[in-house]
Amino acid sequence: MLTPRRFSDPNYAASIAAELYGGTVRAHGDDVAALFVRQLRAGSRVGYLHQLLAGSVWTSLFALPAVRQETLIVAGTDDPIIPVANAHIMNTLLPHSRLHLHSGGHIDIVHNATELAPVIEQFLR
Repeated sequence: MLTPRRFSDPNYAASIAAELYGGTVRAHGDDVAALFVRQLRAGSRVGYLHQLLAGSVWTSLFALPAVRQETLIVAGTDDPIIPVANAHIMNTLLPHSRLHLHSGGHIDIVHNATELAPVIEQFLR
């Protein structure tokens, strides 16, 4: 997590995919390499550093009860990066939220989009 190497080295991304992301990529690590090849120019090292800093010190917990918008929370039960407990906390604090848990990991919403797209489509109706 501390280095953006996985975004610039597809072979490295594939080698760590199962441990880092969990979910369906545990069996398909090479798919992660293909996903990240398309993202090679997506951001800068400074941007990556800012993401790491924001994730380590910022929280929206105090503001969640004030959100009035219908909100869909999609979380993987096999996500090594963000514990599913976070989704349960958000679901409790967001007054108009719906929680959808799937058996995937951190990037399954992209890697396994065909399974999760109908959940999002149903929510948007």
